Parts: sequence; C-alpha cells; structure tokens
Amino acid sequence: MRIKLRKFGRPRAALAGMLLSLTMLMPFTAQAAQTEQVPGQKGKWLSDVVAISSGDYAVYAIKKDGTAWAWGGMRDRGLLGNGSIVPVKSPVRMHIDEVKDIAGGHMHTLILRKDGTVWATGANNEGQLGIGTTSNQPVLEPVQVPGLDNIIAIAASYDQSLALGADGTVWQWGRKNSVHTPSPVPEKLEGIPSSTAIAAGSLTATTLDKDGQVWITGSAVTDMNPDRLWEPTTVKGDGMGKAKAIAAGSQKAAALLENGSVAIWKNSKTYPTAGELLSPIKVQNTADTVHLAGGSFSTFSTIKKDGTVWVWDSYMDASEYAAVKVEGISSAIDLANTSMREQYALLSNGTVMKWHYNGGSSTPSKPQLVEDAIHVEINGESVDFSYPPALVNNVSYVPLRGVFEHMGAKVTWMNQTNSVIVSKDKMKIEIDLYTLNTMINGKKIAASLQPFNENYTTMVPLRFIAEALGAKVTWVEEQHAIRIELPHP
Repeated sequence: MRIKLRKFGRPRAALAGMLLSLTMLMPFTAQAAQTEQVPGQKGKWLSDVVAISSGDYAVYAIKKDGTAWAWGGMRDRGLLGNGSIVPVKSPVRMHIDEVKDIAGGHMHTLILRKDGTVWATGANNEGQLGIGTTSNQPVLEPVQVPGLDNIIAIAASYDQSLALGADGTVWQWGRKNSVHTPSPVPEKLEGIPSSTAIAAGSLTATTLDKDGQVWITGSAVTDMNPDRLWEPTTVKGDGMGKAKAIAAGSQKAAALLENGSVAIWKNSKTYPTAGELLSPIKVQNTADTVHLAGGSFSTFSTIKKDGTVWVWDSYMDASEYAAVKVEGISSAIDLANTSMREQYALLSNGTVMKWHYNGGSSTPSKPQLVEDAIHVEINGESVDFSYPPALVNNVSYVPLRGVFEHMGAKVTWMNQTNSVIVSKDKMKIEIDLYTLNTMINGKKIAASLQPFNENYTTMVPLRFIAEALGAKVTWVEEQHAIRIELPHP
C-alpha cells in the first residue's frame, strides 16, 4: 500500500504482476451521510469538486485544484489509478494531476489532462488502453496514450475507448465492434463529418456533428444477425430533432434536443428483445433539460434548468419512457451513473450526492451526501493513502503498509513467520498477520485495539500505535482529520 506526501507529476505505468489474484470482489461504494449537512462536520463530506463521472464499477471526481479522486473499483483491475489492486469505500487520490475529464469503461479508465493528452489505467486485454499492446495484466497507474494530443473530450464503455480532437476528428481503439480485430492503438474513425461530441456504447460509437445531426457506427447486434455492422449512419425520425448533446448506455443512446427535450433510441440490442433499431422516441418529463448523462448499463439522468435531477431506465424495450424526479436535489450541475444502479449528482456547492434507482416502477432512494475519506496529517503535511483510513467504534485505523515509515519507524516484513515488526528507538511492535495478535515490547494489546483485515489490507489502530512510537495524535472532528505530531529529533 503506497502513500504519497508530494504533488504528483506525470505518473509511470505500474503493471500488476501482483499478489492475491484469487477472486474478484464486488465493488465498495462511498459511505453515505444524511442529506442535510451539519456545519460542524463540513470536512466530513467530499467537497471542492468541479466534475464527476463513472464507469461500471468506479466513480470519479475532479477537484478545483485539478486532482482526481476515485472510489469503488474492482479487485485486480487498476480502475482507481493509484497503484493499488483493491476497491475502496471512500475517495482516494489518483496518481495524476491537471485533470480535465475522466471516462470509465467496464474495467478501464481514460483520463484527459488539461494539456490535451489522454492517459489510461486498468485492464488492457482488448487494447483499450491504447498503448500499442494487449495484456491480461492490468496497468495500475495512468500511462499516456501515444499519438493523441489537442484532445477535447473522451468516452469509454466496456472495452472501447474514444477521443475527440479539437479539429473534430474522432479516434477509436480497443474492442470497437463484434467483427473487426480490436485495435491497441487509436485509429481515426472514418466516414463521419467533423464532430462536436462523442459517446461510447457497448459496441457502438455515437457522435454529434456541428449541424446537430447524430451519427452511429459499430455493431447493430441482434439475435438474428449478430455480426451486422452500422456503416456510419444518421439517426432520424419523427422523435428526433436537432441535437445539442448526446449520451450512451450499453445498447441505447439519447440526445438532448435544441428544444430542451430528450430523445432515446436503440443502437444495438440482444436482450431482452431484439426490437427495432435507430427509431428515436421522446422521453416524457424532460422539458427544460440542460444536461444529459448516460451510463454503462441502461440508466439515464438529466438536469433541468431549475437544478432538479430526473432519471429513467431503458433496460426493457418500451414504446415510451418517462423520467422520474429525484427528490431532494435542487442545485445539480453534473451527473454520473454506474452499472450497479448507483447514481450521483454534483451540486453547485462542490459536494456530491448519491442515491439508488432500480428502474421499472421503483422510485429513486433518498439522496445522501458522499463522505470524504478521513484526512491524515503528519507534522502539518497531508498524507494520501491508496487505501483510505477507517473509523470503527470511534477508533481510527490506517493501512499498515507505508504510514509508519513516515513516522520514522522501521518496518520489517517477516515472510517466514507471516508477521511484521515495527520498531523505533526502544519500542518494538510485533503483528502476527495470520492471527492479528499484536505485541508491544512483549505485551499483548487489548482485543478491542487489535488490527483487522479489510479487502486484503491490514488495518491498525493509528492512535495507539502512533503514541507507542512517541507521536501525539489528535482527532479534529470538524475537519474529519487526524493530526500526528512527531517529536523533534
């Protein structure tokens, strides 16, 4: 588990020939809090966010300072871009800065930096990272996609990646359809006019030209003809007007029209029915829409002029869809939808709210604020954890690996005995990683302070061990922070 005490520059790739690839864990999501903020707990909530996005299993937030933060994830896949192989409950900092946009796919993540370069992390079995190779070993930290510059937008879905250049060209790599061999490098998407927006579906690419016309290319998968391809073609029909924004789900796409309404259609379909393709219909209750978001599954969401959020599910084929209001939100400015039926809204004050929506006749759950991770400072300097601290029964726990070196302690891993020794001056702490029994100078600590394992990560009681090493530890509740003061040498 790595900890950073510095501002990140451009990170290097870290290929994961790592341990414990026994089983894939379902993702964890951020702890939720009540809708109303308690002023004295301002630091408890994720804040200073200017944009959010998501993939199937991870959620991403960009802060005012250009840093990128992620939570959720999938074991052994590198979706969080922080060098770790485990999912997390609370936001962790990705190892990249100066971030403008993030797009999540099924098991990979694209990152657009402010300088117009594109970076990628995660799975690369279909070449979806665009780095010229394919591999079953995921990349754990962002690496630059060669050959792309002056990019203004990115999109990802499943194993496909898209990028939009400032000159209107669209670049595509990874598994782009069900017929052609996946490309491990970006290739120019031919046959479409200069584009102003892009959206990625399961096996299709959706683009928007400067005249408001929507274009589709990729696989028009049906049960009867699974290999049929869409040559670049336009979406037309009575339910389609001139578009000003587009979004995509796994097999459907939608457009925000100039009149403020939303149209939806099927690009491809295999389940539950094949149905008619490229036949747009209006979505009810979407008047005055100003922002449209899709997702990697079948859920779409919108923001209206008044800042309210409306959602609908397109999984089942229907002759019409109707958006339903998410109660309790009135100042949304950005949206994100995961495949786990979790949805998020960024509020104008920089905080993020989360709710669940199961589609069908269900109603969205009550939105709740997303908690930030506990902040840790050592002698006034912030520590970034690749696995976030936890508060259990009012006791703060941190990952064993890494933190104590920054406190001047020596950490020795004893592979033969499956234990670890933390030592400083005359203090010696021994932790049995199998039983988690902990001894300090030969005396066993209380069971209530014993370490525990979470997500293959050993968590240790910070205050107890830090004070044993001579440090002063303070919990600052209003800032949701732990301050560690080390004695001067």
